[in-house]
Amino acid sequence: MEDVYAANAPTEFPAPKEQPKIEEPINMEEKQNGPMKETVDRWKKEILDKIQYLKENFDQASHDREALSQEIDRLKEELSNSQERAQALDKKLAETMETFNNLLDEVSGALRT
Repeated sequence: MEDVYAANAPTEFPAPKEQPKIEEPINMEEKQNGPMKETVDRWKKEILDKIQYLKENFDQASHDREALSQEIDRLKEELSNSQERAQALDKKLAETMETFNNLLDEVSGALRT
């Protein structure tokens, strides 16, 4: 064995020109957390995007609901006004019918005599 070493061993070692860079070993936990962290970050982004989308839809629905509520209030007011007008017309019709009946009674009384 010594013969092999003596035959192949370098006679002198080269002097390094710069300090060697030592890479810090990555422990297994960090190595496994890399893809998991990427997945979590991606899911987090997707969830935040969905929350933003739902918030925008909620805001739009609230705006639409407010507009519909105002339209309902306007239609209720119109209905109330129409009902008041119908009551006034019913009252006038009743007065007109009473007048008509009174005239018929007078005409009928005048024709009997």
